[in-house]
Amino acid sequence: MASRRVRAQPSLEARADVPFSRRIAPVLLVCACAVVYANALRGPRLLDDQRALVENMSIRQLSPLSGVLHPPRQMPVTGRPLVNLSFALNYALGELKVEGYRVWNIGVHALAGFALFGFLRLTFLRLAEGGAVGLPSAGAVPLAFVCALIWVVHPLNSETVNYLTQRTESMMGLFVLLTLYASARAAQVDSQARPSARVARSGRTWRVVAVLAAVAGVACKETALTIPLLVVAWDRAFAFSSLRAAWQRRRGLYLGCAASWVLFLYFARELPFFAPGGFEREISRWSYFLHQGPTILHYLRLAFWPRHLIFDYGAPEPITLAEVWPEVATIAALLGLTVVAWWRRPTLGYWGVWFFVTLAPASSFIPIPTEVGAERRMYLPLVAVIVIVGLACATLLGRLTSDRVRRRVSWALAAVLVVVLGATTMARNRDYADGVRIWQTVLERRPHPRAHEHLAMSLRDANRIDESMAHLAIAAPGSPNALHALASARLERGDRAGAIADYREFVTRHPDNRHIIEAREAFAAALLETGDVAGAVEQYRAIVTKNPAYARGRVGLAGALSRAGDVAGAKTEYREALRIQPQNLAALINLGLVEAASGETDKALETLRKALTLQPAALTARRRVVSLLLERKQFPELEAEARALIQYAPSDSDAHNVLGIALASQARYAPAKEAFAEAVRLDPSNTVAHQNLGRLP
Repeated sequence: MASRRVRAQPSLEARADVPFSRRIAPVLLVCACAVVYANALRGPRLLDDQRALVENMSIRQLSPLSGVLHPPRQMPVTGRPLVNLSFALNYALGELKVEGYRVWNIGVHALAGFALFGFLRLTFLRLAEGGAVGLPSAGAVPLAFVCALIWVVHPLNSETVNYLTQRTESMMGLFVLLTLYASARAAQVDSQARPSARVARSGRTWRVVAVLAAVAGVACKETALTIPLLVVAWDRAFAFSSLRAAWQRRRGLYLGCAASWVLFLYFARELPFFAPGGFEREISRWSYFLHQGPTILHYLRLAFWPRHLIFDYGAPEPITLAEVWPEVATIAALLGLTVVAWWRRPTLGYWGVWFFVTLAPASSFIPIPTEVGAERRMYLPLVAVIVIVGLACATLLGRLTSDRVRRRVSWALAAVLVVVLGATTMARNRDYADGVRIWQTVLERRPHPRAHEHLAMSLRDANRIDESMAHLAIAAPGSPNALHALASARLERGDRAGAIADYREFVTRHPDNRHIIEAREAFAAALLETGDVAGAVEQYRAIVTKNPAYARGRVGLAGALSRAGDVAGAKTEYREALRIQPQNLAALINLGLVEAASGETDKALETLRKALTLQPAALTARRRVVSLLLERKQFPELEAEARALIQYAPSDSDAHNVLGIALASQARYAPAKEAFAEAVRLDPSNTVAHQNLGRLP
């Protein structure tokens, strides 16, 4: 291995490019990011956004902070506390308004571009001074800026901005780049033999920043575990003659960055990769790995020609080596080339290492059964592709032209490339602005069941119900959620028989689906409507067996048992529901009604009055209390309850009639006459009130 040592000079920050680096470049990067994403502020929530934002109750308040930093399991932000905190801040500022979340994503992406520029600037200056490539010192900073600018506007990164949940990727990327920048700044001190006290303090500060950023990166997404590898590889390639020399001077930094792995171990138990039942689907490691050959080559093609981008690649299917061996062999060759380059010229091989290391967590042997590929995975690997092409172009132009011509041609090419890429990104943003449009692009380019399913949802939201159901029917055989949605849609359209058939298939084929309880409840309700009480009881029993503490399920079971004539069983289930949830209004009212029907009047009155303390306007309970008191001829209490009923239902003719009965029974004939008259006025067909009015003296 080469033993050359690239010496860093503290004068790097004293160069003439400092005003550009500190003032002009950040403004240009932020402006470019703002321009290309100006049309990305609005759009629907997609895929995991529903669970990460709408269903995620932990973001609804910032206190206690421990709740925000520990979101529920099986969420896209589980084990990613900083991202969940950012969602909580967004919610505090604008609840679920998409614009605020998009502005945050755009800001994070712009900051990541700025951090990338700083890191590349220091790296390219070292390259130029070391003479490892034909890069003049005067071209190092412009090249770093152009590479960062291209990365900021590149369409391949548009998913991390438009798909709200994928700020996990952009925030992680920001902290990875910040770690590398801080590490490179510290290396200016660490590679010196005898730095001054002031310079040494600066180095310590940057080391602390690097360690904190590494920890923050892991708190955003677990793929930031690659940070220590990137830091060590950069040191060997650009700052130290050997790994031993780097370890002697920088082991504190390495160990500090590696401490982020401890944080990962703490959160790993909550991640779907390690938690029991983390994924609904399963795929073998080998099959998933084979898929990555063609997928990575596709990513590389998109890096150079970003047309026909795909929002959702779908789930991986079983595959054999015979089907993809050319692609796998190509990736293996690129990996071998990276190893050779690292061995012979680390300053160039580093970018191959960067590409494979940053891509490896999601695109190797660690299976992600829910998606075979995702363009957001190229967020950091894209840096390596851009840098390699940028260095190649800079070297080629440097050999073919004079300095003056080279500068003009370089800036012209860069401007054209940035404009074209930026325009493509803006066009892609328009796809994300409409749910129907983004899912139609998926079906056009890579059709799969989930795309049909989510296009159906967007069509439903657009009130295009027939089209929605057609896509659900296509998706249903391969998508449990689509089958569930199709059953619900059929039920809404009045096709009860079709809905029952779909629900039966769903609960039979997917008994462990996360929507199974919801599906069984709807299935049971549909069965009750068709008179299949026994079938409804079976579904409700399955619900309470799976989740014994689910009070609503027990209320449903009690209602079905009551319909089946099992009054004792119904009472038992209602009382169990109240044990679990003492203030369950439905359980109280229905138990009171069952008790009244079975002759337990005292218990019924007690139960129904408890319900009325919770909900005074519960008319069903009030009417039953009134009828029970009338049966028992408790006229003073009947009067009070009748007046209470009239308060909440002033147009109830029967309530006025009962009030008249209570008053007349207490020999208060004048007000009784008024009550009967009001009952007749409200309902002239109320013959009982007519008769009672005629009997008064």
